[in-house]
Amino acid sequence: MSQAGLGRGAVEPVAVVGMSGVFPGADGIAALRDLLEQGRRVAPERPADRPSEGGSATAPPVCCIPGVGRFDAAFFGIAPIDAEQMDPQQRLFLEQAWSAVEDAGQRPGGLAGGRLGVFVGAQYGDYARLLAAAGELRAQGATGNALAMIANRVSYLLGVHGPSETVSSGEASSLVALHRAVAAIRSGQCDAALCGGVNVLLRPETAVRMLEPGDASPSGQCRVLDAAADGRVAGEGCGVLFLKPLGAALADRNPVHALIRGVGVGHRGGGAQWDASAIEALADLLLHAHTAAGTALRSLGLLETSGSATLAGDAAEVAALHRAFTPQTAGVAPTEPDCTLGSVKAAIGDAGPAAGIAAIIKAVLALREGRRYGVPGLDRPNPGLARDGGPFVVHRDSRPWPRPAGGPRRAGVTAVSAAGTMAHAILEEWTGPVAGDGVPGGSVPPRTRPVLLSAGSEAGLDAVAAALRGWLLRQGDAGGDRLLRDIAHTLRTGRTDRPFRLALLASSLGELAVLLDAVPARSADPRILRGHAAAGSSGPSGSGPEELARAWVAGAAVAWPVPEEDGAARRLSLPVPPFAGRSHWYRKVEPSAAPSLAAPLHAAPSPAAPLHAAPPPAADWAERARRWRGETVALESGGEGVALVVLKDARNRNMFTEDLSLGILAAFQAIAADPSFRVAVITGEGPAFAMGGSPQALSDIVEGRMSYTDFPFLYECLLRCPLPVVAAMQGNASGAGFVFGLYADIVVLAEEATYAANFMTFGLTPGFGATMLLPEKLGRGLAAEMMLTGGAYSGAALRERGVPFPVVPRARVLDHALSTARGLAALPAGSLRLMKSSLAGDLLNRLPAAVDAELSVQRKTYAFPEVRERVSRLVTRLS
Repeated sequence: MSQAGLGRGAVEPVAVVGMSGVFPGADGIAALRDLLEQGRRVAPERPADRPSEGGSATAPPVCCIPGVGRFDAAFFGIAPIDAEQMDPQQRLFLEQAWSAVEDAGQRPGGLAGGRLGVFVGAQYGDYARLLAAAGELRAQGATGNALAMIANRVSYLLGVHGPSETVSSGEASSLVALHRAVAAIRSGQCDAALCGGVNVLLRPETAVRMLEPGDASPSGQCRVLDAAADGRVAGEGCGVLFLKPLGAALADRNPVHALIRGVGVGHRGGGAQWDASAIEALADLLLHAHTAAGTALRSLGLLETSGSATLAGDAAEVAALHRAFTPQTAGVAPTEPDCTLGSVKAAIGDAGPAAGIAAIIKAVLALREGRRYGVPGLDRPNPGLARDGGPFVVHRDSRPWPRPAGGPRRAGVTAVSAAGTMAHAILEEWTGPVAGDGVPGGSVPPRTRPVLLSAGSEAGLDAVAAALRGWLLRQGDAGGDRLLRDIAHTLRTGRTDRPFRLALLASSLGELAVLLDAVPARSADPRILRGHAAAGSSGPSGSGPEELARAWVAGAAVAWPVPEEDGAARRLSLPVPPFAGRSHWYRKVEPSAAPSLAAPLHAAPSPAAPLHAAPPPAADWAERARRWRGETVALESGGEGVALVVLKDARNRNMFTEDLSLGILAAFQAIAADPSFRVAVITGEGPAFAMGGSPQALSDIVEGRMSYTDFPFLYECLLRCPLPVVAAMQGNASGAGFVFGLYADIVVLAEEATYAANFMTFGLTPGFGATMLLPEKLGRGLAAEMMLTGGAYSGAALRERGVPFPVVPRARVLDHALSTARGLAALPAGSLRLMKSSLAGDLLNRLPAAVDAELSVQRKTYAFPEVRERVSRLVTRLS
């Protein structure tokens, strides 16, 4: 456990064994590292997925985290209504805390019953105010919006028994939380700790309060330590560290990102924020913190300042640093400046109570990577830095950080809040052993090892596989069989198994790299096993790696054998899977409030204005679709002016998940905007064309948490598309999926596929405008039979009953549809659009009344206990 430079009598350092975070412009630690290395500055911008709450037009700009409304409630076993009432700060901190533990190579569920402390810095509670203003604050909102619950909810869901505290000390909050975490570990109150901070600004008024009068930057830039500094930009962020005593971290074979040598906390006393007394108090705090830690101030090669981003404030903080350093440099021959000053606020804005943890994570990255990150956009340094013999320097670009001759790299992080709380943390690089670098542990024989990856969605699985490939590239050729063993061990023992699974059977690092490269192409390589966990999956058919891996990807519980050499395996900091969340906002949805994909074909009745301050959710959907970059829907060229839309979520049978819905909307937005397209064809990949709403969506609808009118574009987009649309329904389709396809102008069915309007199977009366559309398309008699019975009919059976669509063998459906579309595309484009407008316009004009009538009936249907029970059984069976 010894390390050069610890100092005599120094207490045991606390190791940072895991970390996670999300910040403006950086969705993860790796992204933050890249942002800092490239010297980029995040521009303040309000994401389109936020509810609009009005506010002052002169409110300062904010550097925001996108997607704060998303949360993987199902993963944590939290009901949607509880998630909707939860402050996004609770959700963010919970997800990042989970990821920080997995970053340490540990399974979070394995912490249950232990003495793990949870400490978090937080200050604002905007979400409760929005709930109250919208009249949506319910009983669940009491705990869902209590700041204390940010820490307590993590402790509860992990089942741990250490201290659980939320700290509110302004900008110093997360450093004070770190101080408490380190003190609790050293005093024995807990054996390990999760520590961090979170800040989400949902109301402009909060950003105004967060910045003192005159502190908001009129230029919209945080020019920290710059002669042109004109104030700060409010920001958001969430970061979490997983901490253990160094000895325990080594015994548990955790990765060690850096060491915490000590944290000091104080207050400036009375007076102004940066008067002479405050400067003296900060200098005194730094000296005492380093004395207690057994370190010398002059050993710091990097110092993250609090960063007032004003000319006077930055100069005063530098003056305090000079005052603290002077006693330690007295009598020492002057040298070149060797302590780099900086502030993460220059890159991501001032994250308030999370600013300290953002600075800590930046310092950890600098120590681990051996880089001193610059101040983005630095023009001319603050004049206060120009002192003779001073050790401080500030630069614009990132540069190497050579290890000093006398010991390890050290960094300091300082935070000063407007209320007067001050804190200073001392960090140090770990120069001891790390996994894969030749640590004694016996020989590691070559063998085939299952490398296991899982995620909450197919896209998430591909993302974590790509991230692992990137991680492997950064390791180079070092490690060999030992590193492969450690990778397989970490992923087998340090992750929570999620439903979408991938097992790679590799016998060398090179082979693992080849397999990871083949994953995006859905290679048929027998060493690559994909699957989706299903309840009741049978156990392995044998004891070999392939049999065990094949059973695991199908969802079976597998007792993995542990080779003898794995007793020396170390846990690695490997990419963690993203959460597969969906949006959970408080607002109720108003029917028929969807924007068109293109200009309306006919003027439809205007819906009543919503009774809440937020815009209709469909407006958010349209904006999010413009930024969608998923893989569940592909827009391809069908040749000769034909656009081909392919639903590719075969794993989920092309159910209308949030991702698939966004993809459909994005595809038809692109089609409407591209003049080269004359006709559109839509089809589904795999055995299903579209199987309607997911089980969770059905549950949410029945429980009143949402309505199918949340997704009006699903039953309008084929009608509103300005081009003729041909639906190649080569696979099975049921419920809303079947109705969706029938909204196309021309439909082609497969003889072998089955089609059903199966709403009544669950006791649900039809929706999506089916009561109007099915009689229109199928004839009144057949439509009534399908809707009343909920039965499934083959394409051949529908043809015998006189369905007015082409019905051909499955293998010919797409070719038939494309041939039809190309024939249409050869006609005059203007005439095609006018004819489409005439045909679809009549249906669009009748649709609002049909939808309103369906909703009225469904409100009565949902009250029946039998309906709720049927849907509940379905959700349980498919979960």
